[in-house]
Amino acid sequence: MLLRTFLLMVGLVFTFSVNAKEWLIDVRTANEYNVEHAEGAINIEYQQIIPGVLHLGIQKQDTIRVYCQTGRRANIARELLVRKGYQNVINLGTLQDAKEWVAKKHIAVVPESE
Repeated sequence: MLLRTFLLMVGLVFTFSVNAKEWLIDVRTANEYNVEHAEGAINIEYQQIIPGVLHLGIQKQDTIRVYCQTGRRANIARELLVRKGYQNVINLGTLQDAKEWVAKKHIAVVPESE
């Protein structure tokens, strides 16, 4: 019985880690987002961050990266998410910081020629 419980717990942990997703959220206004945003970002205004992530089905173990114009609204959104139990919330800071993060994420490593 103990072995079965252990295997079940290991399976659940593995399932959670495999199913965890990454989200990039622009917490500025819709107008700001429509003018310019980081590639791949979705828009949820910081005042609506909790209903927005719930609506999208974002899980508490997912990685959430937030940004805004100066980092202030992103920090507010991050604090609200952490208080609601979201475990992996990162404030990228500004729109420019988010664009740089996206660019670094898309860099492919090319092996050196022999």
